[in-house]
Formats: sequence, structure tokens, C-alpha cells
Amino acid sequence: MGDGEDNEDPPQANRLRELLLPAMRELLERSGVEGSGAYNYYDTRVRQGLVFLEYEIALARKLLSCGLGIHRVDEVGSGFGQFMFLLGWNGFKMIGFEVNPLRGDTAATLHGMLQRAEPALTSNVRLIQAEFPVRFGPRPQPGSMVLTTNLVATCSRAKQLAVLRAMRRYPFVLSDVQRFFDYRPERHQEPDVLALFAEAGLRDPELFLDLGAGGRYYLFANPARRGFGLLSALWR
Repeated sequence: MGDGEDNEDPPQANRLRELLLPAMRELLERSGVEGSGAYNYYDTRVRQGLVFLEYEIALARKLLSCGLGIHRVDEVGSGFGQFMFLLGWNGFKMIGFEVNPLRGDTAATLHGMLQRAEPALTSNVRLIQAEFPVRFGPRPQPGSMVLTTNLVATCSRAKQLAVLRAMRRYPFVLSDVQRFFDYRPERHQEPDVLALFAEAGLRDPELFLDLGAGGRYYLFANPARRGFGLLSALWR
């Protein structure tokens, strides 16, 4: 990850911390750890005063500097929404898909708060409280990426393949292969998950970002999907 400028926070990170941390604390106090959808994952973060984890900061830096011409990122399993807020406030059009209704409600509340504080920046962010893929949702378009980060959940192999086949419609697919539904922290487990991606038609992976135990992000580029014209839905 380097040092110097490479270790600096992305723009807007500190401002988002100032706004989000007290709001998250208030929501957990009001709705509880279970009622807010925080569970142990977000409860621990809030108790430690962490709006962003190290992998989120590193991944945001990488996406902002990668030069791939990406202008829209769809995040599958966006949780409370911190990462999509960070990218959205840095100019990406963001769509977050969150299937957990409690987490989705908390994310919607945080989105509303940010909309009041910074309407222009927050207008880049859209939350869809539904399971990915959404049948009548926004379509991939040229310059769009679908992203999974900490997507750990119980899911059958058939369902995982269905999600991957929907992801394949995007020009760019980026995924932490250590945390794609199953948790696979060991390097020797990597061929198994890459074989799953290949079975869904996602081949020729490129290591995009290696954070060790913090995540190994592979990029799948689909040249056939980079310019599929007027039939792709516009940002809406």
C-alpha cells in the first residue's frame, strides 16, 4: 500500500466520520444492536469509534486512482452504507443493495441525514433495499462496476452462481474472494472460489488489491460489456 500520499485518507473521509459516527451511535442506542441490524459487526465498529475499516479506506483509494474509467459502482451487501457514501461523496454514482431490512432501514436513515447535510454529494448515492439482482432495477451500463466486499452469508452454491451470473452482466466485477458468501481466509482456498467464478463465466481474474487478511480483491473485466449502447439504462 506504500506510504506518503498512498496512506492518506480519501477526500471526504473525515467529514463523513464527523457526521456518521454520532448518528450511528444514536441509532444503536435508540433501536438496539439487534433492532438496528448492527449485530456484532457494526456494534464493535461503533464501540471502537470506527466509521471506516482499513480495507474500506484502502479500497476507496485504489478505486479512485485505478484509471479504469469507472463512473458507477453497485455494491452487493452495502450494510449501513459507509463505503457507498465514501465513494459517492468522491464522485462515483453509487447503488447499494441491502437485503437485510433492519440494516437497510438504518442505512436509509443515515442516507437521509447526509442528504440534509450535503445534498449535492449525497445525491450520488442510491440505496435499494432488496436482494441482488433486482429484476426491474437499474441495469449495468458502460463504465459500471459491481462490487462485493465483506459479503459473508449462508447461501447455497446454486444461489451463489445465480448472483455471479447476474454480476457477469457488468463491464467490471470486483470481489474480495476471501469473503464471498463463505469465509475463505487461507490462500489454498482461493482456487476453489475462483473456480466458482469461472463456472459462472467470470474468467481471467486479475489481482486488483491484496490486503492480506484484510481481503484479496480480484477484478474481472468483460470487454464485451463495456460499450453496449443505448439499450443500457441511464442513471436514474
